[in-house]
Amino acid sequence: MTPLVDDLHLRDLGKPGQLKPTVILLSATILLAAHRHFGTTAFWDRHAPFTDGLSDPLFMFVSAFVLMGLIPYAIIRWGFREKARDYGLQIGDWKLGLRLTALTLPPICILMLLPAIWNPEIRLVYPMAPDLVGSASGFALLEIPRTLLFYTAWEFFFRGFLLFGLRPILGDWLAICVQVIPSTLWHIGLPSGELFAAIAGGILFGIMAIRTRSIVWPMLLHALIGIGLDLMLVLSR
Repeated sequence: MTPLVDDLHLRDLGKPGQLKPTVILLSATILLAAHRHFGTTAFWDRHAPFTDGLSDPLFMFVSAFVLMGLIPYAIIRWGFREKARDYGLQIGDWKLGLRLTALTLPPICILMLLPAIWNPEIRLVYPMAPDLVGSASGFALLEIPRTLLFYTAWEFFFRGFLLFGLRPILGDWLAICVQVIPSTLWHIGLPSGELFAAIAGGILFGIMAIRTRSIVWPMLLHALIGIGLDLMLVLSR
């Protein structure tokens, strides 16, 4: 019987191009599981010394920024000794990014967001701080940190760390497909429409990141979709 280390070709991890995808996939699994278990509003509600309308989502945003933003950034910079801009942390092709955002946002609003605001599942979950968002200042208190902390970290994790990290090994399309899997599974437990929309969204955001060489434009579109849904929900009350 051959040793397990030989069966799994573990000695090949020392070869160029073998160790990095292993680190990316395993660390991404750990970090995503940690956020889904320890970084949610439900975890905060169970263990926090206090809760209010804003502290719950803020905890989720900050935990996402640390687990899906700062730690992957540290792995790239000091583990791989590579530049973050090679993982999409740059403006990239801003003209194409603006065009893609302008072309895709209106049909998403019409075909997905407008029907979603009448979905009882959606209305039960969003906005995340329903008692706060009735005023413009309260709406900004929720959406600004949501964009700067959560959406930025989310896109850096899936479309930066995973997608740009794996594309030299898997190629563009398979790397897009691989990052769609965990980004979709993270949505389990959320409204069913959002869960299945995450598949199409993951593909769209992945293509945008590849074409623009940047996570900025999928992050912008993702944030506009989330903020737009909250705004429509507030206005429809």
